[in-house]
Amino acid sequence: MLFPVISKFAKDNNYQMCLSEHQNHYPDITFISKNEKIAVDLKSTYRINDDSVNGFTLGAFTGYFRQRTSTKNITYAYQEYSKHIILGIIYSRTENTDERQIYHFDNLANIVSVAKDFDFLVQEKWKIASDKPGSGNTKNIGSHKDIKTLISGNGTFAKYGVKTFDDYWMNYLTEEMAKNIDSEVPYHNLEQYLKWRGR
Repeated sequence: MLFPVISKFAKDNNYQMCLSEHQNHYPDITFISKNEKIAVDLKSTYRINDDSVNGFTLGAFTGYFRQRTSTKNITYAYQEYSKHIILGIIYSRTENTDERQIYHFDNLANIVSVAKDFDFLVQEKWKIASDKPGSGNTKNIGSHKDIKTLISGNGTFAKYGVKTFDDYWMNYLTEEMAKNIDSEVPYHNLEQYLKWRGR
């Protein structure tokens, strides 16, 4: 449903719109002009309550994120993008829906959607990122979970800038990553990172 709107935006602003060829490649959309490439990733999350959400995963902090000339699992090398944008979709889950219910064509209007109350946000990735991974053992950057923080782009790195965000996540190690290189985890959060960097 969003793609006609996104396509119109690209056309109105003289961008070529290039879609990812593979589902697990970054980003979902690349906007290309003569002077720049902009990465746009579509992310969704559900509300936990009026103030918070389950959170977005904002892409890997290994692979192409660290090897910025690599084209593995990414449409263009990470360093070729001037900006990394998140188009975030926040929704509420509809309670008490029976997804096993079978509907006939003449009852299509009676199907209850599993999602409702959509809100949208557009922010640079680093502005809504937290200093914690996004989920479990996966090596993904996590987002803030406070809705106002996400919409305003006032996340953990907002006052420090994109260079601090990049350096933090390029050097971040999970316990497993540290063990594999016979190292200690240098930091677990931004405060410890700043001390590690002597700031």
